Amino acid sequence: MSSNPGVCRAGGGNNGSSKEGGDTVPAAAAAAALPFSLYYHDIARYLFIVLIFAGLLSTGWFGIPLLPRYFVDPSVDIVADLFVLFSGLGAVWGIMAYREFTKSSAAVIEARLAARRLDPMIGDYEYKSYNPVTKEYENGFVPAGPVDFWDKETTVPPWMDKGKYWHILLSLQSPGREIRLQVVRDRDLPFGEGMRNVAVTQKVPGERRSYVVKIPQWLVMNTERQRFADMDIESSELSALIADVNKKIVAATAEVAGWERLRVRYPYRFMTFAIYLNKSLPLRIVYRQVISNFPGAKQRKVDQTNASLANVSDDELVEAIIELAQKKKIPPARIEHLRALIKFLKTAYTRMGLGEGASEYHNLHHSLEVSYVAMQMLPEVFQKFAFGPKDYELILVAGLIHDYDPGQPLAAEQGKPKGPSVTRTMAEIQRTRIVDAYFTMSISEFENYFREFKPPSAMVPPEEYSTTHPEYVKDWTPTESLIVEALVWRTEFPYFKSEKAQERFESLLAQIKDDGKVRLMGEVLWLADLSVTYMGSDPVRAWDRVNNLYDELYLPKLEAVSRTDAFFADFADLPLYRELLSQKSFPPIFRQRWNLIYQFFHEGNPSTPLNRTIETARKLYSKVNVELGMRRGEMLQVMASDNWSEYFIGIGKDQSEVMKAKSRLSELDPQNASAFWGDERKLLPSLADRSIDNLLIVMPKASMRGDEGWVFPVAARKLLPGGKVKILTDVDVKKEADKLVAAAEQAGFVLEDGGASAATKTTTAAAGNKPYFPKDWNDPDFASKPHVVVFALKRQQGAQKPPAATNG
Repeated sequence: MSSNPGVCRAGGGNNGSSKEGGDTVPAAAAAAALPFSLYYHDIARYLFIVLIFAGLLSTGWFGIPLLPRYFVDPSVDIVADLFVLFSGLGAVWGIMAYREFTKSSAAVIEARLAARRLDPMIGDYEYKSYNPVTKEYENGFVPAGPVDFWDKETTVPPWMDKGKYWHILLSLQSPGREIRLQVVRDRDLPFGEGMRNVAVTQKVPGERRSYVVKIPQWLVMNTERQRFADMDIESSELSALIADVNKKIVAATAEVAGWERLRVRYPYRFMTFAIYLNKSLPLRIVYRQVISNFPGAKQRKVDQTNASLANVSDDELVEAIIELAQKKKIPPARIEHLRALIKFLKTAYTRMGLGEGASEYHNLHHSLEVSYVAMQMLPEVFQKFAFGPKDYELILVAGLIHDYDPGQPLAAEQGKPKGPSVTRTMAEIQRTRIVDAYFTMSISEFENYFREFKPPSAMVPPEEYSTTHPEYVKDWTPTESLIVEALVWRTEFPYFKSEKAQERFESLLAQIKDDGKVRLMGEVLWLADLSVTYMGSDPVRAWDRVNNLYDELYLPKLEAVSRTDAFFADFADLPLYRELLSQKSFPPIFRQRWNLIYQFFHEGNPSTPLNRTIETARKLYSKVNVELGMRRGEMLQVMASDNWSEYFIGIGKDQSEVMKAKSRLSELDPQNASAFWGDERKLLPSLADRSIDNLLIVMPKASMRGDEGWVFPVAARKLLPGGKVKILTDVDVKKEADKLVAAAEQAGFVLEDGGASAATKTTTAAAGNKPYFPKDWNDPDFASKPHVVVFALKRQQGAQKPPAATNG
């Protein structure tokens, strides 16, 4: 397969390397590799089977003769009793440990089999990444790191899910250690023969605290439906397969990440025995069950869920929601209704392929998160209203169903946006009357409402939580249903551009004679829906979710950062939002995350550091010049060196050339140039107006597409008075580029110099019009000797004093 390799930072130095399967692996590192091996798991299981039978036999051998002795001899044989006790405990230890290792192995094996059922090639895809240390391409995927997450050039292969990758990478983080996660083929571990390695951790030679963790491709498999659109399989069956894969990958990821995290923390071979021993200890296994019943456990569960909201499993999040609902004093009877509703939604989302582990943005986890955060965002007393258990139940139910749209997969197959539609959601609510059933039925009736009844002759019991029976619902609509419907309409996005949503929301408020309380609840739910991704995630995880959202909306990912930065402005500065976040009852972890994420997206917007660089350069240098479409860093380096009193910025699309340019520019003294990686057509409009002195463009005739005139309307806003657009080209613009000249004239530019050679540098500089481009520049892309073409805004002619000539 052909793909754009990511930049690899994993791998060793230049000394003592051996090649295996095309992958350059330092010999020392290979020798020190610590595998997560199913072979060792099997050995452990066999040992604990022996322990089970030895403990049972020993207990029976010594315990049975002791039993009748107690009836005739009241004395106690301490040695024999202790022997029987520890033999029994040994048998219990063996049983529990065997179960743990069997469960661990099964989670991995089942995930791999499920993934290969869906994609038989997963685990065998060829992919190579560039290692700047060894200057070679090595097997496997390794990106440059989270700092390059924004750049469109940081692509991943189509079989890989970037979100699953970053989830594992963040799970492996350990204080004081640098982790490099490499995705390799099964044969490179190797898996399937001999040791059956699922993952491998090895220390990077020469780097004291750097580790490479290798994982298989199927652990980060992309399960988006569009990848499997050409499969000859029913839609419902495909949804079931995807749901099964997602669920099993989540379980396998937890096993692998948990194991490799210990390998990184304790990277010594002799610690392997201790790790296996720790995993098998009954005390550790029992402790997890007992601690949940200790005093304060419920609050700890909520706090732990707050701390890892994006990464907890659906079941854990459901339990946290129930704990929070109880804390909000929602009655036990209503809690049972909530459990029944959640069970149905879980089944429905799983059937749509949007259940546990789904990569789509609007999955079950998102709806659970919105409900969970909305309850915590709404204070018990706010503004002039007091909110009680019924209000929290209403906002919780609305959050759970606000994206419930069974027609979503069908719409995606028809080429419509893949995300849910509030209109379809409300149509489904009206059709099934699920909200009416929730508020009008007893718990037994409500559970019966979800059952799928079989024919009387069938020998199977009714299936729970798989369908709805609107015919069971009474012919009246409670006020609570109208409130929930109003809250759901308020979550429409973008709400203020949807006349239908606004009309329905206002109509329902009028129908229930709202005094402002429901309106406020609707705004809180809306804010929770917009911000939950950024409050519940670390920055990289949030970015992955934004990518998935843009996939659903068919929006260009290249604009995701700048659009998200602008998206925040729609609600982040609202007085209501700021007031809600400042409440003492609002979890501090969410407030901290929001501040971090906001800064992360603002800083991650490529135009932000570029604008900051320009702003700083204006204070230190006489002019700021920007080269658009930088092709080679050598030219930028020469221009900056020849004009040391001015600052130069290069914007280029080629990842490797930008990296080379950064290395070259670091040699300048003074440091009067920098290079940025990005698309100039996206970045230039985002720069501050009137901030640039000159725009520099290299335009060989061979690479012209006819649309180069786009730059002039934008340049007219970005250039300072006296600024110019200077083009180095081998084209006679008056004869061969009439469209370019016409676009310039239409934007208010005039062709000032149509034929000045780059060799006339000194003469033109003395005239106050430096061409900047190096003298006698040799470039194989030019068919003939290039010359400099200068365009200036008409209104600037004669208005600017010629600057003093500097250095050539």
